[in-house]
Amino acid sequence: MAKAANCTPTRRMVELGPGTGPVTSALLAHGVDPGNLLMVELDRAFANQLSILHPDATVVHGDATRVHRIVQSHGWETCDAVVSGLPLIAMPLSVQARIVRGAFSVLAPDGVFVQFTYGPFAPVNPELIRRLRLKPRRHAWIARNLPPASVWTFRRLP
Repeated sequence: MAKAANCTPTRRMVELGPGTGPVTSALLAHGVDPGNLLMVELDRAFANQLSILHPDATVVHGDATRVHRIVQSHGWETCDAVVSGLPLIAMPLSVQARIVRGAFSVLAPDGVFVQFTYGPFAPVNPELIRRLRLKPRRHAWIARNLPPASVWTFRRLP
């Protein structure tokens, strides 16, 4: 996921659903400056733990459906990547749409939405992909993961 997000110290990253932080650690290990990382976690205990583990990053206890408001309230107009570990594929279309629309509302024009999934297909509903004019691409297949997983990227079509 960190490779798909093209981590560098100057790129701003938003992580949705960091949970216990394995992707967070990978983002930081791949060069993201903690000051350029904003995490949105719904579970208060996870958010508190992430704040302790990564005191120089920003952790928000909040709902990913409100990503636009959260990012704006932290003084960012845009970010370069939104990295998501949320189970989008299992969410109702209305919730999935709010999260994905919100992510693209804060992404820079050339930004990327990176999504982890266990499903064999793109984890964003095909109708939503069409409506938002997105280009999905399977970035990586992780066969050693149990169950096997994929990392997908989504970009705006020109």
